Amino acid sequence: MSENIFTELYNRVLSLFGQSAPKEENAKDVACNRLRVVLMQDRTNLTPELLQRMRKELVELLSKYVEMDKEALELNFEQEGEQMALMLSIPVVRAKDEAEIEEALKAEDDSEEDENLEEDEASEERESEEEASQSDENAQEDECNDAADESDSDTEQDKE
Repeated sequence: MSENIFTELYNRVLSLFGQSAPKEENAKDVACNRLRVVLMQDRTNLTPELLQRMRKELVELLSKYVEMDKEALELNFEQEGEQMALMLSIPVVRAKDEAEIEEALKAEDDSEEDENLEEDEASEERESEEEASQSDENAQEDECNDAADESDSDTEQDKE
């Protein structure tokens, strides 16, 4: 049962890097592969989800500048002395020309500006709601104080 879990984990990690696991492996190969996966996660402190996110963000970034085979992109970590090295293999179909790159960057800037405007509008709306809420609370406090003052003056008049 645990062998299936490790094999499945290994296959998932390999799929993150665009590789597929071999169909048949002997016990020694399976054990070595499991050890590689465990060591990679231990040394990098990255979960499979974070590795997938990193891969996606790298593809998005590089796609602005080159056309590539996204499925064949390989992302690996290798031990180099006491350091880990990120090894990236990117099958480039073609480099984009300057006009295409400028267009992609402009579209990204426009998108970011739109997001910033939406965030600013949402922030202003929250602030105005908070101000309105504070005004309502102050008005209620004033009404309570006025009612208390009237009650005090009624009590003083009753004493007289």
